[in-house]
Amino acid sequence: MPRSKTHSFRALILSSLAEGRSFIRKPKISSDWNHAVEAMTMYGAQITKIEDDVFEVVGVAGKLQTPNNVLDVKNSGTMLAYLMGVAAACPGYSIITGDSSIRNLRHISRNTIQPFEELGVQIISTKGDGMAPFVIKGQVNGGEAHADGTGCQPIFSLLVACALSKKPVTLLVENPGETAYIDSLLYWFKTAGIPYENVGGTYTHYQFPGNTIPHPFDVEIPFEWSTPGYPLLSALLIPDSRLTVCGMDHTDPYGDKYVIEVLKNMGGNITIDDHGTLTAQTSNLHSIEVDMNRLPDQLPTIAVAACFAKGKTVIKNTKTARWKECDRIRAMYEELSKMGAKIKEREDGLVIDQDGSWKLHAAEIDGHHDHRIVMVFAIAGMMCEGTTTITNAEYVKKSFAGFFPEMIAAGAKFELLEEDANHYL
Repeated sequence: MPRSKTHSFRALILSSLAEGRSFIRKPKISSDWNHAVEAMTMYGAQITKIEDDVFEVVGVAGKLQTPNNVLDVKNSGTMLAYLMGVAAACPGYSIITGDSSIRNLRHISRNTIQPFEELGVQIISTKGDGMAPFVIKGQVNGGEAHADGTGCQPIFSLLVACALSKKPVTLLVENPGETAYIDSLLYWFKTAGIPYENVGGTYTHYQFPGNTIPHPFDVEIPFEWSTPGYPLLSALLIPDSRLTVCGMDHTDPYGDKYVIEVLKNMGGNITIDDHGTLTAQTSNLHSIEVDMNRLPDQLPTIAVAACFAKGKTVIKNTKTARWKECDRIRAMYEELSKMGAKIKEREDGLVIDQDGSWKLHAAEIDGHHDHRIVMVFAIAGMMCEGTTTITNAEYVKKSFAGFFPEMIAAGAKFELLEEDANHYL
């Protein structure tokens, strides 16, 4: 598996805010990483690659400088969330934008506006729709704010800004969701020595004492839990298959690791040995009703699994999947429909009824400029007679650049269309 994009990003942001010299070993180098390096450098951090897989970060120690250019997060909602938090801690003006998905689909961003204003932050959505581009001038300096926690990303923004406040801050959250992703940020707060209290452990009440500067750290980035589900699913579905994934850290708080539990609940034969090695073998899957709130990024994986699981699978409580690199609920509905699935779209998920009257067939699939859509339809295409073509294949580099080579090595029949390097069949 690749190194964790998720942990790499959090380590980079917090080390850039720390006082002193941090070392990040074996980070996941991706477009998100490169854009984050550029952004945090504009805020004053010194970030240097000192070895092939080691970065040295000299943090700003609480003295953020005003960026000298517009910050462009491209299609990374996570980066948008964190940079909004950093901007709210900076006394100067920050201008943050992104691609079309960030500017037009990231509706969840509007949930940052009221709580930031409660904390004295000036924040303007230039189009007036609560989405990027944003103009933000900090800084948070104590107080109390109230937020809607339906999606985790606005809470990321607020927690980062509150952690850097000079005076005590209280953050009160209604409807806390995606809490497994919140845990991954709180894990990094502990790593960086940031004091906080998640009062009662309910994710509804946070307290920060103020006047805290993050500590430097020396860390090795673990493997990415958002990626094993794709190859493991292929082994569950394809006859006479067995596939092993090594090196995963099962103590990692990242929520996507629960995809293994969901697949096992569907009847997937997945075993874990004493060393944490995961092995999947061909299985007969059955339908389930599953609340995906703690792992919404895995909706595409479970949707494809449901196409091969006897009965009616209900995927629910994952409305935030609509606000990712694309509207993943709509994308899965559209593309699986092309392949012949008996599928219904709901506001917060999908219903897939594998009643035995249909099976997926080959189709031309739109990758929707989304790495997870590309990977999961590559798995679906392996189960179909004929040739399935998938656009935007280059987007897998965002999280799993080795996906196609690794799968080919394991026996998958993928071929890059040389006349258009953005398509795979």
